[in-house]
Amino acid sequence: TVTSATPASASHGATITIAGERMCAGDCARAAGEFFIGGEAGEPAVQLPTVAFADTSAQVMIPDAAPVGAVAIVLTVDDSASNALDFDVLP
Repeated sequence: TVTSATPASASHGATITIAGERMCAGDCARAAGEFFIGGEAGEPAVQLPTVAFADTSAQVMIPDAAPVGAVAIVLTVDDSASNALDFDVLP
C-alpha cells in the first residue's frame, strides 16, 4: 500500500519520498518492487528510478519521460499492483 508522496508535486529530475506499508512484503532484499507513473488514457506507464527502498518508504526520481500533469504512481511487487497514488508532475 502506498499512502503519500512528499512533495505531492515535483518537476522532472526531482527525487520524492513515497510512504506506505509493506511495500516490499517485509523482505526488501528479495522483493523490492518497481514504481511506475502515468499510464492513463492509453499512454504507457514510465518506470521511476529507485534511489532507496524500504518496507515503509522509498525514494524515487521523476524521469524526463514522465508525463506532465496529474498522474498516478503505482508500486508493483511480485506482479501485484498497489493502490494508485495521485501525484502532479510539474512542467
